[in-house]
Parts: sequence; structure tokens; C-alpha cells
Amino acid sequence: MESFQEVWEQVLEYCRSVMSETTFKTWIYKIENPEFIDGTVVIKSSTEFRNTILRDKFNDTLKEAFEAVLGIDLNIEFVVEEKPEEIIKEEKPAKVNPVASTVSGPDYSFENFIVGSSNKLAHAASWRVATAEIGSVYNPLFIYGNSGLGKTHLMMAIQNELRKRNTGINIVYTTSENFLNEFITCMKNQDNKPFREKYRNADALFIDDIQFIKNKESTQEEFFHTFNDLINANKQIVITSDRPPKEIEGLNDRIKTRFESGLIADIQPPDIETRTAIIITKAEESNLKLTKPMINYIAEKIKDNIRQIEGTINKIAAMKSLYGIDPTMGSIQQIIHDIETDHRPVSATVDDIIESVADKYDLAKSDLISEKRNANISLARNVSMYIIREVTGLSLENIGNKFGGKKHSTVKHSIDTVEERMMRDVKFKNTVYNIIKQFKDN
Repeated sequence: MESFQEVWEQVLEYCRSVMSETTFKTWIYKIENPEFIDGTVVIKSSTEFRNTILRDKFNDTLKEAFEAVLGIDLNIEFVVEEKPEEIIKEEKPAKVNPVASTVSGPDYSFENFIVGSSNKLAHAASWRVATAEIGSVYNPLFIYGNSGLGKTHLMMAIQNELRKRNTGINIVYTTSENFLNEFITCMKNQDNKPFREKYRNADALFIDDIQFIKNKESTQEEFFHTFNDLINANKQIVITSDRPPKEIEGLNDRIKTRFESGLIADIQPPDIETRTAIIITKAEESNLKLTKPMINYIAEKIKDNIRQIEGTINKIAAMKSLYGIDPTMGSIQQIIHDIETDHRPVSATVDDIIESVADKYDLAKSDLISEKRNANISLARNVSMYIIREVTGLSLENIGNKFGGKKHSTVKHSIDTVEERMMRDVKFKNTVYNIIKQFKDN
């Protein structure tokens, strides 16, 4: 017989071939130090929760894999090897986030990022940037997607990995808003030297939410030269946004061109399999025992935002920790209800915006999504598209679909028309902002 380690590696390959990559990496790949004892394969887990899932869901697949590799039927035993509590307590403080001084929150890493079909390209590109020679691949890397889908997680994971691999690396992280404010301060002080030294001496520059420098001509000019200096010096640039470069209105074309010269990777809302893997992983990290119906319920109800999934698990864990209450379907339903109240789905928000604008212009909602083209309806339709974009960040294509399949260029023209009128008509601008306010305040 071959060494058991060699057999196990072949078993892993078999399992990878018969299940999704997300399922494989979440469950099978994480099995540590399996053993072959007296004709039985012993699969060890650190928690009862993981042990139960492996035994109930993957026993048959693992048996098939061993039979395929060895040609014989083996018994599999699933056991729990929990660490003593005193060891756990000693280990926890040792976890250090290398970028804690930059961004607070969890320990962002590639290991705890759940990969699925919705984020596979962004994840692979981020890992490549983090492990290659600085500035040598995908430069710049531009990651876009709606809020709560993992853009910042990947950005922080790249930073953490770069720090591990490159002693003394100068990483500069900022948001476009901070970049703007720092630049304005330097302008007021009539001294750009500290600002330029900070950003242009970076080995790797990370800028979150770049869309907020739109329509800021002086800031864009400074950013353009900073960008060029770093790229020419083979320094890495990573940027995130809620939309692709071509859809950031008010962004200089030459900056868009620079962004498009690297790699643009999007992150979409996770599919149900990825959501399920996230829920299971987060529950296990919090030592929560969730039943399959509970897991399925959370995965079905929260579809568009990973951060909300994590928030749900955190609330369930808090109830157990603070009040000793084990999770029930009823308590989970209440938590989900509270989240849905605080964070209405985009589709509901879009419908509410259209209805609110229709009321403002004394029209029927159906008028705005019809083909009618009289002046009042056209104006209200344009305003709706503009507000939807500002509030939800939906792509131009998706907004067009809400209005009977309007083309990307048509939606862009409508939004541009509203922006132009707002610049010359203060009353109109206030009307639009008042409608936006009622949705952003909710």
C-alpha cells in the first residue's frame, strides 16, 4: 500500500472532481491529519459542529473516493478532538491583524475568504497580486461591486499577504474621501510636499471607493500624476469601486483609460451555495450549532450582502453568549426580520424610488416605466434613474432593465441630463436631493 498521505492526496483530488470548489474548500480540504488505524480511516474535527456535517453529508463521498483510489471498501470513523479550553484561551490573543492600525475589524485573509462563482476572478487576481513580485501583474487591479460583497476583505488580504512576504514594504491605504480631504488640506496650507511624499513613495497603494473623486478636477489631476509615478516605478496599485471605470460619471477619461490598462474584476452577490458555505463557516467560528433548516433559511433570506450574513451570525452568537439562549428558528426569523427592516432589498428600494418620484410629479408609477415621452414623464423618468443610481449603485444596464430594457447609453444620457440641470437649477437640485434624503436616511 502507498503511504497514507499519498492515498489521501488522491482522495482529495477525487472529491474535488465530484463537488463544487466552494464545498470542497469549505469542508474536505480543511480536514487535518486524517489517520488510517486498524483498517479504518479516522477523520478528526476540532468541533462537534464540523464533525456532524462531515459525518452526515460527506461520509458516502469519502467512502467512494477511498474505494476509487484503493479498490476496497473502507470504514470511516468521525471523531472530535477539541482543544482544551486553556489552550484556546492562550492562542486567541496571538492573532494579530497586520493592518489593524489601518482598518479595524476581522482578521482579513485569503484563508477566511469564501470563494464561489460570484467572486472567483477577483479572488484569484488578488492572490496573484499578493504573491507575485510587487507591481509585476495586474497593475492596477480594479475590483468593483456593491457594498458588502467582500471588496475590502480582498484588499486587506492582499495587504496582509504582501507584508508577510516583503519585509519593510511601504503600504499606503486610504479611501478616496481621505485622499480628497488630505489634498484639500495641503492646498490650503500651500504645501503639497508631505502629501506627495506620502503617496508617491508607496511600494503599494490601495484606494477604496475611488468613485468619490468624481467631478473633483484638481484631486483627479493630482491622483493622475500619483498613479503614473507609481506605475512607472513598478509599484502596485489596487483600487475598489461600486461600479466599473466606464460607468463612473465625472471621472476623467484618461484616468478611466489607466484603470482599464490593468485588470478589472467584479464581485457579484453570492449564489446560494456560497452563501451556505459562508453561514456554515461563520457559525463554526462562533461555535454555534445551527440546524440545516436554520442554515437554509438564512441563505434563502439574505441574498445580496455578505456583511448582513455575518451580522446575522454575530447576533445569534451574541444572544447565546450574553443570555445563554440557543438559536431557534423563531429567534433567527426575528433577527432576519430586523435586518430586512434596516436594509431593504435593492429591488424594493428601486420600486419605492420610482413610486416616490411619480408622486412628486403627480404621475402614475406605470407612466415612468412606460414608453410615454411627454416632457413631464420624461423628466420624472430621468430623475428616477438618477436617484436609483445614487441610492443603490445599480449598474446602468440593471437600471435600464427596470425601465423596460432601456439601453446603457439611454440611461447614461438620462443621468447626465439630470446632473446638468442640477448644476444650473437650484430648486430642481433641492427637489432631487430631498427625494434622495428620504431613502439614504432610512
